[in-house]
Amino acid sequence: ETISCTCLDYYGQMAVLHDDALLPHFKELADAIQLSKGIQEINIDNLELHPSALGILFPAMEGKVRNIDMRNIGFPGPDAVKCYEIIASSIRRNHALKKLTWINNR
Repeated sequence: ETISCTCLDYYGQMAVLHDDALLPHFKELADAIQLSKGIQEINIDNLELHPSALGILFPAMEGKVRNIDMRNIGFPGPDAVKCYEIIASSIRRNHALKKLTWINNR
């Protein structure tokens, strides 16, 4: 069974800004992805992501998630390069990845 995770999809809603209080939720999602045999797609939309959240989430997707759909993601100016490095490194290591959608991320 293929499961599409949309819990980080805030399309059509106010943008969700980063808050360290959300990090345990990212850890919970990362654990669920690792334990799941069905989560193969994740949609992330209208969300601000910092290296702390990306460092939890992206390694968990390696070897598991085949489709990553990222739209309208905000990366904080001072941390943008670090954010891109985390994502690029994870993509290189994720041999299961078949499709990456990258639209209007900044």
